[in-house]
Amino acid sequence: MTSITSDAAIHTKTDATPELTLCPHCDLVQQVPQLEPGEESSCSRCGHHLDARHPEPIVRPVLYAGSALFMLLLANLFPFVSMFAAGNSNEMHFFDTSSVLFSEHHQWLAILIWLLIQLIPAVCMSAILYLKLGMLYALPARTWVARVLYMLKPWSMVDIFLMGLIISFVKLVADADISLGPSFWAFCLFCLLHLRAFQVIDRRELWSKIAPCPAPEVRARAGRTGLSQQLKLCKVCTAMVPVAQTHCSRCHSRVRLRQRSSIQNTIALLIAATLLYVPANLLPIMRTVSFGETIDSTIISGLVLMWQDGAYPVALIILVASVIVPVAKILVMFWLCYLTAIPPHRRQRYSTQIYRLVDWVGRWSMVDVLVVAIMAALVRFDLLMSVYPGVGALVFAAVVILTMLAALSFDPRLLWDPLTEQKGVRFDATNEC
Repeated sequence: MTSITSDAAIHTKTDATPELTLCPHCDLVQQVPQLEPGEESSCSRCGHHLDARHPEPIVRPVLYAGSALFMLLLANLFPFVSMFAAGNSNEMHFFDTSSVLFSEHHQWLAILIWLLIQLIPAVCMSAILYLKLGMLYALPARTWVARVLYMLKPWSMVDIFLMGLIISFVKLVADADISLGPSFWAFCLFCLLHLRAFQVIDRRELWSKIAPCPAPEVRARAGRTGLSQQLKLCKVCTAMVPVAQTHCSRCHSRVRLRQRSSIQNTIALLIAATLLYVPANLLPIMRTVSFGETIDSTIISGLVLMWQDGAYPVALIILVASVIVPVAKILVMFWLCYLTAIPPHRRQRYSTQIYRLVDWVGRWSMVDVLVVAIMAALVRFDLLMSVYPGVGALVFAAVVILTMLAALSFDPRLLWDPLTEQKGVRFDATNEC
């Protein structure tokens, strides 16, 4: 795949017509050429991915998304995993990861797990199918479906669930025999197809097929910020909109110059996550009942137990995902909020890359919650041994969700904006424009 850098350094054919776009991470107006299949373009200032072209832009996403939905159906029809211990056996189905929690009166946790690993991934794959087929048959409501697709994309966690399965198997393999059913392999294929379906579509290219990008009323020049040219970006469909215009003429979404109260909302969410992180580590995340004896495990005690048992790779994964990543993300997000309040020349130029990293890695902290759901569904041997989720699992899930929302509410363009006021526009994103 060829990477093409936008702005003056971009290389394109002489007959290609460059198109102007606004970078959603640094607000720089730059030229994106007519890309060939296999090529992509990125921002010349912050490196953010701007556009891409993939071979067979309709057929491949349809095949991947359709196959993914079929594999998800198979994953729910047959046995998922079987466990044999001390002459007892238990068979787990994929849907049991949420249904068992619901039957044990952990309704909120059950609904959350069902949303993250079943409903949201299925809706995303169905949306890709609808949008791509809609290019051939002019299906209605494509604008609304595209908005829903990219709104739900960060919350599809089938890849994290697969990691949770591996961790659970490592925990149990020393004390029991694990047999993988046909639904497990169907789910593995679903994960691969699900990820690949997202890889072969691009938001900018998708919206260009839904409706042409409207030409801005204000003449834009590459190499300058949109803010200095009275232009703002529609975060939904990537169209450039004049500051005076309140709604995008392509997708009809409300468009603001910057996310409203971005810093205030981010700090509030981070404070809430920080307050919940303490009880999330003190309260039991999992409860094990064996021969009538109840053992409560917190995140830290489970980590120590895995280390003492010699499962060093799994212990390190839990340490990184459940301890280091949440703390680091909270601290880094506070630091990024602080950077927006100091002079631009003192801001680190790599702060945008750090933001993208913490935004991507934060969702992996949900792996511990998914491990608890898997263990609760799989280890069901009555008095011999049974596993139940603790209240700490729901509290820790709330921490992960709050940090994800904090990253989504933070506007990285504030890291590049000046701290002055000009023409009545406040750069701290508190205005309504």
